Amino acid sequence: MKIIDEKTLLALIKKGERILYLKDVRLTPAAQDLVRLHKLVIVPQDPEYHPAPFPVKSVVIGSDHGGFELKSALIPKLQQAGFSVTDVGTNSSEAVDYPDFALAVARTVAEGKAERGVMIDSIGIASAMVANKLRGIRAAPCLSIEVAKSARSHNDANVITLGGKIMQSDAAWEILLAFLQEPFSGGRHERRVKKIESAGNR
Repeated sequence: MKIIDEKTLLALIKKGERILYLKDVRLTPAAQDLVRLHKLVIVPQDPEYHPAPFPVKSVVIGSDHGGFELKSALIPKLQQAGFSVTDVGTNSSEAVDYPDFALAVARTVAEGKAERGVMIDSIGIASAMVANKLRGIRAAPCLSIEVAKSARSHNDANVITLGGKIMQSDAAWEILLAFLQEPFSGGRHERRVKKIESAGNR
């Protein structure tokens, strides 16, 4: 077991750390005082973080009725661009519940059966809320190319959600392609993504 003293903890605080991953350690009394003083969060182990594979070869896509038309337009574009595509539905414009399909997309990615997920509802926000309930899923609603690139490069997002009622197919395709082609920057961003992964476990 490793002992963390006041000096070591102060060095971490000076770096701006607020969440500390301390596995198999014991804090000295002075270090414990610093934790209370600075209101630090101590996580007893490293978060389980699995970087999204890159480059991307396989994509799972789903939609509710509000996103069905856009999904139908994007699938052939994905196939023509060389991606392997799994469609988890829905298969018509008849009303369905978006959580069912957002969960199917997220689970396919979480289980490693596809490298990226695409979920389309009317706006793109609600499905992201559903997908992010699954451990290991980092879903981002993206309304522009810039947002899609940031979601990938800064957050290592592995699922994108789009809005079928607010996007034209050509614009949606450019956003989706940017999402699939943008690499994760790593570095300081990896530390932050690990904090995203641990957020629900404290």
